Amino acid sequence: MDKSVTQEDIEEKREYPRIVLESPVNIHYKIHNLEAKIHDISPDGLQIRADCGSLKKINPDNEEFTEKNSPLLDVTFCLKLYEMDMRINALCRISYTNPLPEAENKDVAYGLKFINFEGSGSSQLEAYITQEMSTF
Repeated sequence: MDKSVTQEDIEEKREYPRIVLESPVNIHYKIHNLEAKIHDISPDGLQIRADCGSLKKINPDNEEFTEKNSPLLDVTFCLKLYEMDMRINALCRISYTNPLPEAENKDVAYGLKFINFEGSGSSQLEAYITQEMSTF
């Protein structure tokens, strides 16, 4: 990713508004199981925050990701939908990685685009977003 791209540049290009979530997410990539935090979520994807060690496991050669070489990640997270914890499993593609300022607890922001959901994950996510947007 171009080092001159800022987090603000990324946010300006987003198609959907984001709901800030700050929730744990488990990531499975090849033989690696990684833990991170969801920063925000929308119908088409999520941004997670993780340490740079996680990025080295996913991208050891520090390649620039494109649509063709971007890794697919299995992600699992929970959303609270009408007082019930709903477990969501999804397949995602990395859209971007962006180093975060020193003040952040985690080192890298990852933009993940949803590719596919297991079971009713897509409709559960849609219901969660509707629920959260109604509180604005």
